[in-house]
Parts: sequence; C-alpha cells; structure tokens
Amino acid sequence: MAIAVMILATGPAYAQPPDESPPANLWFLRAAYSPGVVLAASEFVSDDNRARAMTIEVGRQTDGTRDWHRVYNYPSYGVGFYAGRFGRQRELGNPFAAYGFFSWPFPISDRLHVTTDFGLGVTWHWNEFDPKTNPTNTALGSDAAYHVDWGLYLRALTSRRASLYGGLNVTHWSNGGTRHPNLGLATVGPKVGVRYNLAPQVARRRARPEDLPRFDPVWEFVAGGAGSPQDGAVAWNATTGLQRHFYRFGKVAAGADMTRHGQLALGVYGGYEHVIARFSVLAQFGRTVWREFEDPDVPRFYQRYGSRFHFSDHLWSTFAVRTVKLRKARFVEYGVGYRVRWH
Repeated sequence: MAIAVMILATGPAYAQPPDESPPANLWFLRAAYSPGVVLAASEFVSDDNRARAMTIEVGRQTDGTRDWHRVYNYPSYGVGFYAGRFGRQRELGNPFAAYGFFSWPFPISDRLHVTTDFGLGVTWHWNEFDPKTNPTNTALGSDAAYHVDWGLYLRALTSRRASLYGGLNVTHWSNGGTRHPNLGLATVGPKVGVRYNLAPQVARRRARPEDLPRFDPVWEFVAGGAGSPQDGAVAWNATTGLQRHFYRFGKVAAGADMTRHGQLALGVYGGYEHVIARFSVLAQFGRTVWREFEDPDVPRFYQRYGSRFHFSDHLWSTFAVRTVKLRKARFVEYGVGYRVRWH
C-alpha cells in the first residue's frame, strides 16, 4: 500500500523530449521482492525448495555526458543489499549479500523498457557444511561465497519519479572451491520491484547511430596472472592471449595458460568477452594439453567464467571461476594483467 501511494503521488506520467537537460540529481532507490525455487545438486532433507529474497538498492542514472552512456541506451548502475530466506533454513541459514549492479535498458517506447540487470558481490551468514551438525549442505562448504545475479525485466515508467518493473531473476552462489564440499547453489523465479528517482528524470530514447562515437575494430594482446587459497594451499594461473575487439560490444579470444592446482598443467583456450564500458564479462573454454600426471577425476576440458575491470587502457583486474564439467568449480582466480592494443 505504501509503495502504491508513493507511485501515485509522484505526478503524471511523462513524455518529455529526449534532449531535455538532465536533472542535477541522478540518484534513485530500488526495492524488490523475489519468490523462487532452489536449484542444487545437494540432497537436502529439511522442509522444501522455496526461496524468498528482498533487495534494496541505491543507483545512479547515466545522463549522456559520456560516450558509453549513449552506446548502452543510458544505463544505470549502483550498489545493493540482499536478504534471503529459504524453506531449508536449518541447512542453508539466512544469508545476506552486498553487490554492485549494472542495468542495461532497451527502450520499446517512451514509457516502456526491457532491461537486463547483472549483479556481482559477496554473500555471508550461510549455515556451512559440517559433517556432524550440517552434513547434507554439500552445496556450500563455507559461511561466505560470491554472489552472481541476473535478471530480465519489463519496466514501466509511471511518472518522472517512479517506475515499476517485473520479470525473471536468477541468483547463483558458490565459494569457487576455496572450501569443500562446494556443489553450488542457485535460485530462479519471478521478481517485482519499484524504482523511485530522488529528482524528476527524463525518459530517453535510443541514441541515433550518428550520435554514437565511431567504432574501429582492434587487436589486443593480453597477459596476466591470478591465484587464490584452496583448502590450505594456493592455486595460481598465468595466461596470455590474442583478442579481437570485432564489434562495439564484443571480443573473441584465443590463448594459452599455465596452472598450478595440485599439479602443473598447460592448456589452450578460446572464448568470448562482452564489453560494458570499463567492465566486461567473459566465458572461455579450454583443454589441458599437458599435465604432470593423469588424474581420471579431473577432465581435461575446462571452463573459465568471470569478469574484468580496466583501470586504464593497459591495466586490468579479473575475478573468474575455473570449472570442469561446465559447472563444477575448481578454484577462483583473483588477478591482474596488462593489455596492448593496435589497429
């Protein structure tokens, strides 16, 4: 009821010209609720697979003053707080999370947008695996994990200050193999929410092609290193590769890496990287071509899912998860690297 009153009290819906000057205050608040179901390989025994979550977020709307604002249809970004409740509370607990998010809109009309949201952060307060007190929670072996969130929503702009959105949401948690067991955990379900702008904001249409900065494909050479603690030891990885930034939003890559995780191994990989200004998400698939000894429990085919953030044109950092069998985490990669570009 309080949310409905707030929306109705904010004034009439708007249809302003897209070139109106942006407001001085671009900040907004969002709150959402998501009922869903738990997806896990663990054989839980308590209660059922229900999941419920509340999120509260503080964000900033881009205003077109930078090139990438127009390229991504005036997206928004910010930070959020997550509180989850599960039917299997005795085994999973009541976790919380803090994360950053990016919301990419695709305008259908002045008042209706399709948006895709991506969030990445850390979560804590899980009931971790314990062979005596919590033996069936093989999904998470630790009380802290990384938090990945993705959603596809329809957003209706009800006024200059408020909008409603709803759609499908998927959230995934894992500790990346830093503690075992770690079979991973996810929820999927609908999500509904409200956004309130702290100052009246203008609806913006897609930028015209002639208003966008020119894009020229480039080649990139990258080299970097990463590592993380793994059950009392340290896993590390060194990688090098050649990338082609072939269109505005994407790159393809091929390269080689050397890994130490129980044994020394060499591999080759290829993959795709999706670019969002200084940030990017990547998926790479590789094969181990040599290792110190054969291990039938570790397939030679491996995957890397993660993200990069570019501090400058040359320096970048990375967070990624190395997996096998497409979903089983082997270790987490926290790293840095260097890039050289040429046309």
